[in-house]
Amino acid sequence: MRNAWLDLEAATTQIGLAEKNRAVTRESLELTKQRYEAGVSDNLEVVQAQDAVASADLDYINSIFAHNVAKLSLARAMGVAADKYGDFLKAK
Repeated sequence: MRNAWLDLEAATTQIGLAEKNRAVTRESLELTKQRYEAGVSDNLEVVQAQDAVASADLDYINSIFAHNVAKLSLARAMGVAADKYGDFLKAK
């Protein structure tokens, strides 16, 4: 059960990191768009920034999935997965 708890803590931390990464990539995209509109950079940099945002979004989705799997693993380790899985999957 200890490993399941540690996995859940790690997954929770990963969600926080993924959220911060999403914010950073979105801000970078906005700055890149402003540079493009000012004529300082080219369209390739904008496309690369958009790709970084899409990648950050995917990482965030994967971290939420891993968090839910970790919650269910903890429920299973506690022996309550069959009865209370709905409680474990509620949004935080």
